Amino acid sequence: MDKTKKLIVFFMLLSCFFMLISSASAADFHVKDKTTHKDITNWMKNAKKGDNLIFDRSSYNLTNTIKINKAINVKSSKNTKISFSRNRPMFNITTSNKVTFSGLTLNYYGKGSNNRGIGVVSSSQGIKKVNFNKVNINSNGSYVAGIEIPYWEGSVSKSKIKVNGVWGLGISSTQWKGNLVNSHVSVRGNSAISVYSTYWNGKVSGSNIYNYGATETGVPAGILFVFAKGTISKCKVEVPNGGALRLDKNVKVSGCTLKSQKGTPKIYRFLPDLSLDKKVKRSGNTYSIKVSNVGLGSSSACYLGVKIGNYVKTVKVKALGFDKSTIVKITLPSKYINKKYTKIAKIDYYNKVKEDNKQNNVMEFK
Repeated sequence: MDKTKKLIVFFMLLSCFFMLISSASAADFHVKDKTTHKDITNWMKNAKKGDNLIFDRSSYNLTNTIKINKAINVKSSKNTKISFSRNRPMFNITTSNKVTFSGLTLNYYGKGSNNRGIGVVSSSQGIKKVNFNKVNINSNGSYVAGIEIPYWEGSVSKSKIKVNGVWGLGISSTQWKGNLVNSHVSVRGNSAISVYSTYWNGKVSGSNIYNYGATETGVPAGILFVFAKGTISKCKVEVPNGGALRLDKNVKVSGCTLKSQKGTPKIYRFLPDLSLDKKVKRSGNTYSIKVSNVGLGSSSACYLGVKIGNYVKTVKVKALGFDKSTIVKITLPSKYINKKYTKIAKIDYYNKVKEDNKQNNVMEFK
C-alpha cells in the first residue's frame, strides 16, 4: 500500500474513532414502563448540554415534579401521554440554558389556589430559554396555567393547550420574547385568559385562540398583552363572554377573525391615565409639578397648562410609559406668585391624549 492510501485509511479510521467517541458521549435516557422518578432525577445529575430525555412508551404516570437544571431535550417519537395528579408543577425549569419539549402530551390533574397558582410547565426566577414543538397540554384543575414562565425567551409551535378551571391560563408570562405559531389554545372557567403576558415582544400567527369562560371578577380575554409590541396575524380568536384582544397600542393586528361578547370591543387598546401630584414645589418664580402616567397604555407628548384668571402658561411634557413620571418646571410672572392668586394646573391642556380617566387631569394650587 502506497503512502497516499495509508494516509487515507489512517484518516478514515481516525474519523470513525471520533464518531464512536461522540456517540458514546451522548447520554440519552429512555423512560420505560418501570422507570421511576428517582431514575430520572439521578440521570439529570449527570446529564450534559444537549442530552435527551426520551419517553419511549405510549403512556407514563409521573409521580413527582421533574426538575430540569440542564440544557436538555424532553421528547418522544410516540406522542407519549404523561399523566400527573399532584398539586405541583409537572416540569419545573431552573436552568438558564436552552430547553426544548417536543412530541409529548402532558395530562395534568392537579390544582392550585388563589394564593398560589400552578403551571403545568413552570420555571424559577431569571430568564429561561424554552421552546415547545408539537406538545399537547391538558389541564383540568382551577388556578392552573398550561405554560407559566415569568421571564421567557422561547416559542410555541404546532402545539395544543387546553385548560379547564376557574382562573385558568393557557400561556402566562410577565416578560416574554417569543412567538406563538400554528397552535391552538383554549380555556374554560370563570375569569380565564387564554394567552397573557406583560412586556411581550414577538408574533402570534396562524393560531386558534378560544376562551369559553364567564366573568367572575375579571373580563375573560383571548389574548391580553400589556406594555407589548409585535404582530398578531391570520389568527382566529373567539371569546363569547369577554374580549377577543386586549392589547398595547404597539401591537399590530392583521388578517384575524375575531369574536367578542356583544357590546365589547373585538380589539381593546389599553390607554394612558395622566395625573398631577398635588404637592407642588416652588423656587422663586418657578414651580415644579410631578406628572405621572397611572394607566396601562403609553402616553404621547402633550402640554401642561397653568391658568390664572385670563393668563395661561403652557409647557411641553414628554411621552410617558406605564408607571412613569416626570417633573415639569413652569415659570410664572412675578405678579402671580402671591398666594392670593389661585392657580389651576391641567395636564393635556389641549385634550389631545385619549385617556382612561380625565378626572385627575386638573388641580388647584397657591
